Amino acid sequence: MILLFVIWIKKTVKRLKFDFKYFNMQVSIIMPYYNAAAYIRETVEAITAQTYKDWELIIVDDCSPAPETTEVLNQVKSMDDRIKIIRAEKNGGAGLARNLGIKAAQGRYIGFCDSDDWWYPTKLEEQLKFMQDNGYELTCTWYEDANDKLESYYTMKQAPRQSYKSMIAGCNIGTPGVLFDTKRVGKKYMPPLRRAEDWGLWMNILKDVDYIYTYPKALWKYRHIPGSETSNKWVMLKAVVKMYQTVLKMNVVTAWFTGLFVFLPSNILKKLKKIV
Repeated sequence: MILLFVIWIKKTVKRLKFDFKYFNMQVSIIMPYYNAAAYIRETVEAITAQTYKDWELIIVDDCSPAPETTEVLNQVKSMDDRIKIIRAEKNGGAGLARNLGIKAAQGRYIGFCDSDDWWYPTKLEEQLKFMQDNGYELTCTWYEDANDKLESYYTMKQAPRQSYKSMIAGCNIGTPGVLFDTKRVGKKYMPPLRRAEDWGLWMNILKDVDYIYTYPKALWKYRHIPGSETSNKWVMLKAVVKMYQTVLKMNVVTAWFTGLFVFLPSNILKKLKKIV
């Protein structure tokens, strides 16, 4: 009887053309928030406009001191029932805020969107199909550099695939372009760093999978806000060296050598390509 029941189930599923690989496909989108009242509504509107509808958005308030924070986040939460608000007990930076969101996530897939960036409407739909059709655990997409009005001026293109070894030299992957499959790699968290914490997460996942694969289309925009980014090479280098030590477990000499003679030249070359 049991065998007959199993055969009947298989025939029924086949007849209905039910595809199990698209079952339990919810995406948890993690968004750290810190003094971004000017942009977050536009960002969230882009998420609610996604053609793929099975998602939850977890916004983590990283102890934003702006007086309008509570009102702004309450207004954003009211935009959609799939939006949740979490408040950190203390300011820990974007990485630790994202970790609170990852811990609370219910979806199979985890992605990220910063509170001042913007997604094209088909971002989730196209990227998920790319992952499912190819069986990829970890993916990213191209993105567009844009000014504070979201006017694009450059398309950042990553290599078709990158490995743990190739990414030691540098990382040009934008956090809002990444999706990873927790069913395949488990829940992974960002290392306790103030900078390069996203790069550290990709490296941790790449310890368990062969590559991060790139979907060759710009599906989101990185908003460059005047005064919000550091151009101090020393600050950047120290952050990279700390990531090498924390995540890659390099000793201090190896970390500094790699930073000075592998990361810096690679980073300068990428910037020159953007100028040309």
